[in-house]
Amino acid sequence: MTVYLDMDGVIADFFGGIETKFEVDHWKSIQDKEIAFASLANTNFFNTLDRFEVSDDIVEFVKLISDNDWGICSSPMRGDTMNSAYWKRVWLNRMEYVPPLIENMIFTSNKHKYAINELTFKRNILIDDKPQNIERWERAGGIGIRYQANEDDFSEYLVPTLKEALRYVNR
Repeated sequence: MTVYLDMDGVIADFFGGIETKFEVDHWKSIQDKEIAFASLANTNFFNTLDRFEVSDDIVEFVKLISDNDWGICSSPMRGDTMNSAYWKRVWLNRMEYVPPLIENMIFTSNKHKYAINELTFKRNILIDDKPQNIERWERAGGIGIRYQANEDDFSEYLVPTLKEALRYVNR
């Protein structure tokens, strides 16, 4: 069983980066989001993101509780897959959030394909801020935890939820 962390919204402040980049108070106030997001293609935008205050705590806790069987499962930007995945890897290296196994650093819009370990058939865990990613992950047999670092409390919500999920997996 592997515990996967999404990046944007979980350990990387994607929406804060969007707000800074486009000089708005809230990302939803951007007039034409499609054009704005398209303008990020072929840039190093993902390497400019801040981490959340709790990002180090999240990564360290996941490392500890998973016995270092953890990874990153993050969606690259649509239409900019290779470039955005590259800059996400650079960001992870810079933040020292690199999983012990390189194959556990996954950049895909089809996260649900990693819900089950194909060798052991054990259910993997995904911590992600997007409800649709969690729904697809769970339909594929994995255990999903919806968590958004700028809204949810790390110690009050994520810690006990992940502990419970691991108890469930290890039965």
